[in-house]
Amino acid sequence: MKISGEKSLSSKVENGLKILFLVIVLLDVITLGVAGVAIFSEFNSFSVRENYLTRIVLEAIISVVLLLTGIVALFIIHQFIKIFKNLKENKLFEKENAKALNKICTMSIVIGSLYLICLVGVSILLEYFNTIDFLSSLLIKVLILVFAVAFLIFGIGIKILNYIYIKAIEYKEENDFTI
Repeated sequence: MKISGEKSLSSKVENGLKILFLVIVLLDVITLGVAGVAIFSEFNSFSVRENYLTRIVLEAIISVVLLLTGIVALFIIHQFIKIFKNLKENKLFEKENAKALNKICTMSIVIGSLYLICLVGVSILLEYFNTIDFLSSLLIKVLILVFAVAFLIFGIGIKILNYIYIKAIEYKEENDFTI
């Protein structure tokens, strides 16, 4: 199977990324709606609990952080769509691809950091309000930590790949000048 050009693997991946982009947009809208309704309904609830406002604020922060990770993920997918579009058009060693990889690196590290912030918020929420059992609480924290570390490692890996890619572009330009 061809890697670049029309009807190639890169064009199929580009189409898949466009579908994924739309799915994440839909999930972001649903998350925003559900979080808004949940927070608004709790805020307007007539039941009075100890430190109720703190819980609403923590839930709002966690919802916003998760929504922001979805939005940043959209930017990452958009950059990958640009790269695969260039591959489809046989533009392999272009500085535009290196810039896109650099943006992906930065945004991946941002998502990892947002998940770390979410981990702190979830930890406070679960410890302070003690709403679920210890094992479930631990599982949620570990899962968020895994996502945070995965995105941080992904960002670092893309940074290294981008460095290699930039060197390849430099070698290609040197080679083009010598011919």
